[in-house]
Amino acid sequence: MLLLASLGASQPLPAAPSEGAALDEKIILVQPAGNDREDAEIGRWQARISAADAGKRPSVGNYERLGWAYVAKARRTLDAGYYKLAEKTADVMDARFGATNEALLLRGHVYHNLHRFKEAEEVAKQLVHNRGIAFDYALLSDALMEQGRLEESVAACQKMMALRPGVDAYSRAANLRWLTGDLTGAVEAMEAAVRAGSPLDATTTAWTLSRLSAYYLQDGRAGDALRVAGSANSLAPDYPPALLAEGRAFLALQKPGLAVGVLAKAEELNPLPEYQWWLADALAAAGRRDDAAVVEKRLLAGGALSDPRTLALYLATRREDAPAAVRIASAELSNRGDVFTKDALAWALQANGDLQAASAAMREALASSTKDARLFLHAGVIASRCGDSDAAKHYFAEANKYAWTLTPSEHALLETLIGTTAPAVEARTS
Repeated sequence: MLLLASLGASQPLPAAPSEGAALDEKIILVQPAGNDREDAEIGRWQARISAADAGKRPSVGNYERLGWAYVAKARRTLDAGYYKLAEKTADVMDARFGATNEALLLRGHVYHNLHRFKEAEEVAKQLVHNRGIAFDYALLSDALMEQGRLEESVAACQKMMALRPGVDAYSRAANLRWLTGDLTGAVEAMEAAVRAGSPLDATTTAWTLSRLSAYYLQDGRAGDALRVAGSANSLAPDYPPALLAEGRAFLALQKPGLAVGVLAKAEELNPLPEYQWWLADALAAAGRRDDAAVVEKRLLAGGALSDPRTLALYLATRREDAPAAVRIASAELSNRGDVFTKDALAWALQANGDLQAASAAMREALASSTKDARLFLHAGVIASRCGDSDAAKHYFAEANKYAWTLTPSEHALLETLIGTTAPAVEARTS
């Protein structure tokens, strides 16, 4: 990710920081309290920067590396506060050295991870115009994908692949193949991403394994899903996406007790609505309904700020405050126009009784040909409520093909609607 030394970029002459920039610099140089590898990296680059105050020439590269160290910490812990520190680092770089592509890429990455997708797109387009290296196209592809502009996202990803094939390009290609309905291609690309990964970057490899676990699960291969999720947890212990993947695989194998253990840890580390929903459903499946209700209260209390789309889905699924679900999903769609946000709006509209609008939104959600059990479940319910029994039967059958990716409560709803159980997942581990 670091570009300065490898590309031989020129070093701008530093300027004296303004009062505001000086305060930001003090903030980014506060030493971390932890003892993780990322904390050591943060401390290393903080020390390099602080040494400049003792007479050495400040280096834009040291600030760049500090910013990406904060990003690495954010990626492993999923703590958005470290992204804000990375953004402040970009601010300081601008104040000290003027506009640089290095600060711009760092800022764009922060915007993307804080779900400021339109701003991330503008930054990416500026970077592509300035220099057009693989990392610039990666940011552009990500920002376009989150806005539902898949053809443009694919084009940017292809340019990235041509410039720098590897784990970053393969994993993006896998996600885009999955979004456009090619599960087999998604599995192949993500397996290539895993092979291209490095044990020195445990978080990235754990993330690719976690995504591969999800694809295996959708393919009915719960044993394989559990195996690769376990590998992810071995590489990056206490990494929430890997714990979530493992918990989902346990639920698919009808082992809710084991699922509760790993999902509780995942939710403790990353108390977001998606994790809370899966934990609450696992607790209910294990017969612990009182504990599930406690987790659901946490979801309702914090979901609007941390993950509004999932909160809208949850409210509509539980038939709780459908008008709020519509408001939340509509607001989210103004920033995030992908297939799943369109689905969230459609699902909220049907819960609120606006079937005509729900049907229109659902058609938009289905237009990308994404094969997803929740998407098909929602489409089937909307079609049924609109009186189109043939379409409903088709969508329920499609949902049933991938039913083990649903939460237990959604799975139970599907079984009620189709009057049968979902096909058994495979338990093979190789």
